[in-house]
Amino acid sequence: MIVRGRRLASPRGMGEGATLRATAKPGSSVAFLHNPKFASLTGAMMANPIACVAAKPAAATADSDDAPKLTVARLMQRRPVAVIAHVMGTGFALFLAGGTAGALAKTCTAPLDRLKIIMQISSANQQTAAAKAAASGGLIPAFIAIGKSEGIKGYWKGNVPQVIRILPYSTAMLNSYEFYKQQFGGDQYRETGKLPVPTRLMSGALAACTATLVTYPLDIIRLRLSVDPNMTTMTQVCKAIVKEEGAKAFFKGLPATCLSISPYSALNFCMFDLIKKAIPGEETAQTVATASFIATMLASGTCYPLDTIRRQMQLKSSSYASVFDAGKAILARDGIGGMFRGFVPNVIKNAPNKSVQLTTFDVFKRKIKESEKALAEEKAIWAAECKASKGKKRR
Repeated sequence: MIVRGRRLASPRGMGEGATLRATAKPGSSVAFLHNPKFASLTGAMMANPIACVAAKPAAATADSDDAPKLTVARLMQRRPVAVIAHVMGTGFALFLAGGTAGALAKTCTAPLDRLKIIMQISSANQQTAAAKAAASGGLIPAFIAIGKSEGIKGYWKGNVPQVIRILPYSTAMLNSYEFYKQQFGGDQYRETGKLPVPTRLMSGALAACTATLVTYPLDIIRLRLSVDPNMTTMTQVCKAIVKEEGAKAFFKGLPATCLSISPYSALNFCMFDLIKKAIPGEETAQTVATASFIATMLASGTCYPLDTIRRQMQLKSSSYASVFDAGKAILARDGIGGMFRGFVPNVIKNAPNKSVQLTTFDVFKRKIKESEKALAEEKAIWAAECKASKGKKRR
């Protein structure tokens, strides 16, 4: 495949450990983006999306004007699925797949997510009717209070910044996990797909930190919208934070967040990979969903107290100096049960959330792999036609 005069090898597939290699000039941006170290994150985002010039082989030269063109129209007639890889390229297709999967999952479970946050901070912040109900009556009264005081839309309050955040977050999380696995696994992983458990755990933890760093300010905004009745828009929250607390408040509780999300992500990703491989029979959407459900339950139960600590550290009123300081204060005030406030809605939310996210992303990856294969086959046919057309022209 040629991108603006630079020759690139055709994709070998989207399976675990697959990479895209480049032979472009070392100093060029295309060479950087197609370097195998960055392939799983960027793929072929620089590929020309429309004309067959983006994949012109050496046999098709400028003088073969009558050669057939590998256009979108041609692919739609012959192999419609190939249009995905041809128009978007692997990298951009993966970006959309990860973002769409995350946004869909978060929107479906937004009411439970907000209820979980209210339960977690109810002992430290009771500005809303739902938080007061949670502190005095628990889960069900809090859920009812949201509807009574804010209406149906109240269940989705804070979901807009959450969806905006989850697009880059989900993409960064899912794709950087593959990236780190390739970096730590080396050639053996790329060839066999096998990786030691510690390496999978490390890859999952680093993927979580990478995604968190990219999107953390949006998480702060989402939390403030969820718990402050005076805040109704993202702009209002941003202005208030900058005016009253300074820009550094957008990263308040970041160490606690990384500490809480890293082990959760490490366990979730690692268990998902291992359980998915352990389920007998052919891998289907059902087996992926099952593996995701089991992995999420195990990870949630293990790491939930850390999530409670980081939520309370994100509050405007928080004065905790460290994760340990916050943990001690919560235990002293609320006991061990305070660490698990909101755990039930969290489990109810996380199970379908992760199942929808991982299953959707897995299905998209398969479709992208199918598209790449179809495009490679169509390129081979097109190259043969170009060669035959050139031969006829010379005769």
